Amino acid sequence: MSILYLLFGTLIAIIGAAPLGAVNIAVINTSIKENVKKASYIALAAGVGEVILALFALHCSLQLSTFFQENRWIQVIFIVVFFLVGVYFMFLTNRITLPNKRRRIKISDSKLLTGFSLAILNPPVIIYWIIAISLVNKYIFKLTVQNSISSLFLFFMGIYIGKITTLYFYGR
Repeated sequence: MSILYLLFGTLIAIIGAAPLGAVNIAVINTSIKENVKKASYIALAAGVGEVILALFALHCSLQLSTFFQENRWIQVIFIVVFFLVGVYFMFLTNRITLPNKRRRIKISDSKLLTGFSLAILNPPVIIYWIIAISLVNKYIFKLTVQNSISSLFLFFMGIYIGKITTLYFYGR
């Protein structure tokens, strides 16, 4: 049974990491411009950020899922807001012209800091993990903070392995 925690953590992380996002693009860009080794630093740090977000989602998923189920108006507001944001980015931002070049401020060239900050400052990922953990709780197995340390460790290790594996293949 314990190996299922590892397998489901890996599978859920691969599904969540497969769509292109900021971290994936940074890994691709770094592997093209520099090399795969430097891109792997981004992937390793992004895996840590992903585990932190999943841990936060595990902590909050029970309270948030019942809150969202009891308050249907919040679900409607989320759908409308995300739809309007999508329409804005699809139609209105194409018409705005930006200046030719902006000066970019480089804070750091650290690939670890880049990977971690891109992973941890990604709001759709926390929403994904809250939904994923809620679905795991409802349909697959109970995953709460009261689970044994070994099963939680295996689940989060699976998340880390799934994230860095997906990013590794993006870098290749």
